Amino acid sequence: MPSDTRVGAPAEGDGTVFAQNGQVDWVALAQSTWSTTSATLQRFSSAGVQPITFGGGLVIASAFNLDRVGKERMHSAMVNLQGFWSFEKILYFGFGERSFLQVMADAQSGVNCIALCSALSEVHSEHASAWILDELWKLYGSPPRLMPSHSQLTALVRACSGVLSKTEFSHICGTMFGRTLKIRTADMSNIEDIAKALRGLFRVSKGEVARITVFGGTNCAFIAGFANWILNLKVYVEDEARGLIYRDADFEEAQLVVTYCQQASHSTIQVSSTTYILRNDDGMFMRNQTLQEANLTFRTPWDGCLARVFGTNFTTLTQAPIILGGFLGSVARVYQALALGESDVGEFSRATFINFAEPSYGIGFVNSVVSIFPELDHVSGLMDEMQLALNVPFKEAVEVIERTVLNLKQLCQCDICTHGSTLTTCKVALAFSIREMVSTLSCIMRDDKILPTIRGIDFVHGRQRTNWQVRSKAGGWPLLTTALDLDKKGVYGDDADRIRKFDRLSHPMELFSGYSDHGRYVAVGNVHGEPQYCTAAVNQGLCYFLDCLRSISSVAENARMVHVIPGSIQMRDSDKTFNHVYDTMGGSEVLSTEPAPVQADILETIQPTSILRQVSRLDLKIDMLGTECATGEELIAYYRATIPGGPTIRLRPGRISKLALNGTGILTCKHLNCTERLIMPCAMVRQGWLVSKDCEVQKWVDDSSGPKCLIWSQLDDYARCVAMQLHSSGHIVIRKNECISCCLVSLLQEMPGKERRELYHLM
Repeated sequence: MPSDTRVGAPAEGDGTVFAQNGQVDWVALAQSTWSTTSATLQRFSSAGVQPITFGGGLVIASAFNLDRVGKERMHSAMVNLQGFWSFEKILYFGFGERSFLQVMADAQSGVNCIALCSALSEVHSEHASAWILDELWKLYGSPPRLMPSHSQLTALVRACSGVLSKTEFSHICGTMFGRTLKIRTADMSNIEDIAKALRGLFRVSKGEVARITVFGGTNCAFIAGFANWILNLKVYVEDEARGLIYRDADFEEAQLVVTYCQQASHSTIQVSSTTYILRNDDGMFMRNQTLQEANLTFRTPWDGCLARVFGTNFTTLTQAPIILGGFLGSVARVYQALALGESDVGEFSRATFINFAEPSYGIGFVNSVVSIFPELDHVSGLMDEMQLALNVPFKEAVEVIERTVLNLKQLCQCDICTHGSTLTTCKVALAFSIREMVSTLSCIMRDDKILPTIRGIDFVHGRQRTNWQVRSKAGGWPLLTTALDLDKKGVYGDDADRIRKFDRLSHPMELFSGYSDHGRYVAVGNVHGEPQYCTAAVNQGLCYFLDCLRSISSVAENARMVHVIPGSIQMRDSDKTFNHVYDTMGGSEVLSTEPAPVQADILETIQPTSILRQVSRLDLKIDMLGTECATGEELIAYYRATIPGGPTIRLRPGRISKLALNGTGILTCKHLNCTERLIMPCAMVRQGWLVSKDCEVQKWVDDSSGPKCLIWSQLDDYARCVAMQLHSSGHIVIRKNECISCCLVSLLQEMPGKERRELYHLM
């Protein structure tokens, strides 16, 4: 039987905590006790929330009522949450059955607390949300000894973040802006004023007052959205000129009246017990780690999102369907050539192309354009133009891209494309942004109810605008590589740039969270100086994880996929949540005895139709292991491959998926006129796993200069992952059904002289 534990939080329905005037009796709270199991107490610890913080959260949340509609909305939001297991159920992504959230949901005050914290974090950063809770605690008279720390309040917010991410709450808040303020760069109001206005809403929900009025700027949208969607109050919103923005009741019947006004107008407003002013908050910038955390974030439905964010600039773009359709269709054609390994891809680098998922190239890309952005499906002639551009030779598609970009430049009136203009939204960058978002979103597995953020979409445009500003006066390759986000063969930049090409988490995170942290989730150095790859991360209540955590694979289509789901990361048999998952702790990847050295047969010629040795999956045992890092917020998760009668190898999912993307699409073969001739020395692996310093293959490599190729037999997926991991510092090329002689030609054509290696691993 679980043991009972006494913690400092009131029992549900304890009437001693709130006095008649609505203030919290903190003395009663401190003296109140309740009984809970040690298992439940463990969930407090795992979430990083102290019992007194939890108890204070319950009584603060008891200050407002949810009516039937509000309760139904919260119930629907919580029952629609789901999760996914990793390979062998080692990691869990989402809101688990053992999560702290389940403890909170056992009581109505807990549901209220979830509603408050998740609503705050849908629009504000987690740190800003914690500061608002801090002010609420103060407003309700918390003594210093019962005041939670900022880290405690952040943990409480983080435990609830994401619950409302599949609802329309954030979008409702955004609609409360109307056209009064710049929604894309909305800064927070004074946090003390926000807390006071929330307390006013709490009083309305309790029936203590019939109505409140709120004046101010940005956060009026959040206050109106919270009143409308969470509390189901009647709301009336007007702009500074008293023009109607939103209403679900007449002015006289409204329980909340919001009027936007500038800071200078605040002195003319008479403040009362039912009138609140949200002033600008200059101090908020000093309280947060980054300036962007002081911005508000709103989601927008997919249908119409481009028009909402870019307005008339998008409308003008859609009035040129021949140009836009030609550009997007030609992008799809170029991506198709690279994904399918066509023989002619010009000077584009095959090595850094990663869009191998079917919806991200060719007809899949074209269909993704109109399925992701339904408003583009309504543009007359756009689909026809994309399909026409898709069905042309590769070189013609490249020419169309260069021509349509220059046409867009002539169409644009921004300060980059037109001398003397003051407009900042660039139509060229807007077309590039559509291309980037389609490339990103077509490789994501997600619930369609998870909407993008307006700031996230604007971040994409800002990045593309910066790229275009650098290349706008150039033509040829600088223009093409910017338009397509591709590299020219042999031109990759520094090592960090090359690694960043395989980033699959930052762009989705930026789009759905509204916070830009590009590059952090690609690879970071560990204590041994070796890159460790981030395979999962949590940001603003959403969990992002690579498909390689569900199953290790050397298939590029699988390596490209990313999953997005509300919730956090947990390890099996643990209630604790984590923020990041990495794939190595450093050290050797060989966990037991050294793998057997490779033995290979030197080849003089090879039949194009030769059948290579098959390796059965049954030869290997694969399992997954997870280890908590010393920081307490990160996990190391990797696969373990046991070779029968041989060693145990650590397989790094992030590293292997990067190698799979890097090594796929390099080879071309039309299966016409294939020869027996080998244009470089080759050896066929007969047995063994490792090219060690003193093995016969290494001696063969050392005996003569120039590139050589070690041909691994047609390994099954798991066995190929083992071979890739053991030779991850070498040059690995993934072979599908291409003949060996054509593979060798492709290697020398793709790699300029300075990029050629002594030994290629053809797998």
